[in-house]
Parts: sequence; structure tokens; C-alpha cells
Amino acid sequence: MEAIAVFEALPASDPNCFKEIKVETPVPTGQDILVRIDAISINPVDSKERLGIVERLDEPLILGWDTCGEVIAIGADVKRFKPGDMVISAGEITRPGCYAQYQLLDERIVGHKPESLTCEEAATLPLTTLVAWEALFDRLEISRNDTERPALLIIGAAGGLGSMAIQFARQFSNCTIIATASRPESQKWCTDLGAHHVVDHFGDLAAQLKAIGHETVPYILNCSDNLPYWQIMSELVAPEGAICLVASTKAKLDLDLYMAKSVRINYELMFTRSLFGTDKMPLQGALLDKLSDMISQGTIRHVMTENFGPMTAGTLAKAHAHIEKGRMLGKMALSGIQPA
Repeated sequence: MEAIAVFEALPASDPNCFKEIKVETPVPTGQDILVRIDAISINPVDSKERLGIVERLDEPLILGWDTCGEVIAIGADVKRFKPGDMVISAGEITRPGCYAQYQLLDERIVGHKPESLTCEEAATLPLTTLVAWEALFDRLEISRNDTERPALLIIGAAGGLGSMAIQFARQFSNCTIIATASRPESQKWCTDLGAHHVVDHFGDLAAQLKAIGHETVPYILNCSDNLPYWQIMSELVAPEGAICLVASTKAKLDLDLYMAKSVRINYELMFTRSLFGTDKMPLQGALLDKLSDMISQGTIRHVMTENFGPMTAGTLAKAHAHIEKGRMLGKMALSGIQPA
């Protein structure tokens, strides 16, 4: 099969950043399904994995963790899918990704494609859906039946993750949602998705929150880098509040800033359940199926804002360059590799 791989940490502008290669088409066994990739989406993790390569690799690295496509073949133990089914998945960090014609996926982390969406629209949903849902309800433990209106601050809310987190918090909690976004178009995007308030993360966050009636907030989801917000989050979080982080941090952070308030700090890595084969893996497939119902009912919408066309080494490089600007609104998609 055809695939598009990286071998070293080259800038996206380098014509050798991505290489079009041929590899063996995998064969599904056990609980794996083989999916023909009809569309993919790009996430910040794609770029981080590429730029994290230390030395030139001997073997190709196939990136990509958001896919939509058709089940072509199934392993002997597969129960949820059959050939011909259209599916979505965020894949696994330890297996070849979706920059290819076909991909092996564990059925436990796969869901059925929302019927009303194009493959490109559907491909923008899996990873951010799983991260947002797990961050809000598994890590921050926001109650879906709270009769009060606790405040939730979402830092960096206009990207793919924040876009889904706003929608889930609005539909499945009674939180007052405070999103951060800096540009007029990104602020409007957050409001349209359901945020009650939008503040500028380049401004004085404490003053802006105070102006809308919040000295502190019990919940913070930081969709951005940790270091720039580490000090201010310690000031904004309420005593016995909770923070969820999604970005890795190489710098040493001062945890004592949070000690006096007994703050609970959580990490959310969507890949944890598949990485360690936990008994909660099937929850991801079930959530993606539930997402299809939400889409059909109109309670949740897709967040695709850009389509870069069919996957090639060139279009992937353009997509990576775009996401590395750090100004993404919603999500981007690409169609599958076109047969030669």
C-alpha cells in the first residue's frame, strides 16, 4: 500500500519533510479491523511527534491519529464491525498512523461514522471528542447533574479540543463556560459553540474574570502550553478546585503554588487506555458511537473549518505548517491518498 512517512525532524517547509513510500498492507487478526482511509484530520500531536525525532530514523514513521474510512477486513475476534461499515477512530500512539491507504485499528477504540457527515467532516471528530470528554468528566470529574452553575475556564478554546470541550460542557453540564480566545473570529467561534463568556488570553485574565463576576473558578481545562499559564492558573483556580492539562512540559513546574488551595492537577492523554490496554478501552469506542447519535440529533456539530485536499507529501507539509502557527480555528481535514 502507499503511505506518507517521516524519517527526521525537518521543518514543514523542507521538500523532504514527508516521503511517499510503499509498505506491506497489514492483515487484521484478533480484535483488529483493517480500514481503508478515506479522510484524516491533523492534530498538534502530529507535528510534535515529527519534530520530536532526535536522529534520522532507519524505518519510516507513519503519523496520524484521526481517521474515517471503510472496514475492508476483520480479525477473527471482532464483534462490533463487519466489512463495509464506515468508521472513525483516533488510533493508537504505538502503531502506524493514518497517513496511508489502510490502517489497522483495535475495534474497542473505533466508532461508527456519523451518517450525515462527509468523511472529511467526520475525520475531524475522534481525537478531540475523546480528549474533551475524558478531560471534563473523567479527569475534572464535572458533574452532569449539578444543580448549581460552577465556572469552567477553557484556556485556548478555539482549537479542535476547545471546540469540542465547549460543546460537551454546554450540553452535558450546568457549568458557566468561560473560553479564552484572542481574535474577533475566534471569539465569535467560541460564542457560537456555546461559551457563555469569552476573554482574551493575552490580556489580564484575573481582571477579565473579575469583571464577569468570578474571582476564582473551580475548574480549568488548559488546551494550551502549561508554562505561560502556570502562575496565573494557581491564582484563578478555586480552593479545592481541579485543573486538567493536555500538553507535555519539559520545564520544571512549581507544584507548591497549588498546595495551599489543595488543588487537584490532572493530565489527560487520550492514548493512555490503549497504551496500557486498560479495561476502559471499550469506553472510547462506545463514546464515538454515542457521538454519532449526538451528531444525528443536532446536539453536537463537527468543527471542520479547512480542507487541504487529497493526502500527498505536499499537502501534509502545508497542513503541518498551518497547525504549527498555533492559530487554528476548529480542525482541518484531508481526503485519502488517491490511487496512482
